[in-house]
Amino acid sequence: MTLPSHRKPSSPVGGDPRRGVLDAALVDRVTDAVLFAGLPVAFGDQGPGVRIRPAEAVDPADRCEGLAALDWLPSRRLADAAAMEDPQHAAGSARQVVGVSMVNALAEFLPAFGLDVSRDRSGRELRVGGSADSGLRVPPDVLVRRPAGATPAELGLDAELVDAVRRSAALAGLPVAVHLGAAGVTLGPWPTGEGGTGGDGGADIGWNPSRRLSDLADSGSPAAGLAAVARTSVHAAMLHALGTILGACGTELRWFHARNRLRALGESTPAIRH
Repeated sequence: MTLPSHRKPSSPVGGDPRRGVLDAALVDRVTDAVLFAGLPVAFGDQGPGVRIRPAEAVDPADRCEGLAALDWLPSRRLADAAAMEDPQHAAGSARQVVGVSMVNALAEFLPAFGLDVSRDRSGRELRVGGSADSGLRVPPDVLVRRPAGATPAELGLDAELVDAVRRSAALAGLPVAVHLGAAGVTLGPWPTGEGGTGGDGGADIGWNPSRRLSDLADSGSPAAGLAAVARTSVHAAMLHALGTILGACGTELRWFHARNRLRALGESTPAIRH
């Protein structure tokens, strides 16, 4: 589904003519993919979310005209705390971990949406391009009525554990699913027999993309196969990112690599002390 454009192709993003221009169709395609994944899009330099801006040349030989550069803006609270601290302290370190982890996740799943992903020669800037005729589009009749999933409280999860995960996610700028069927970080009971019982306070951490992507993947649309691949790619990329992001922002985690599961155990050292 291509979102309506509110930019002219010849207009520089951010109003600075030295930073180049972005084609409005590319901005819309990147925005669509990010929203499909269940992530927010930042407006200008205001987070949280994915910031989309023109790629910046590393040197005169770096031909990056027309490419978008992406990075992640965390919550204002984490950004402000990091700016006030030594970069080696908790908030500065957490901000760096969040930013790097989210850019890596974007690099992992955006190709599944038909976007070309690359890095500049420094390896730091994530660049995105792509042809206008590729990518997923949602037919208007594809959305289906889905029952709401169970909430963490209905699943019997420990309230303090749920609050710890929510605080960490909010600090990073990530949404938390209000129930198992909603988009964002999901919390479910830990399966009995997998590294402990389901009733000892641990929670199974996951990620849901947007309802639009899930409905398309589960539909009879010709694009259902592509949507299913994209959904799998988003889930894998975000689960890997959450394993570092939530830990950096104050949640104690444990990876069970053999089963590719992430378990939250409670609050650890907070990135920002009150």
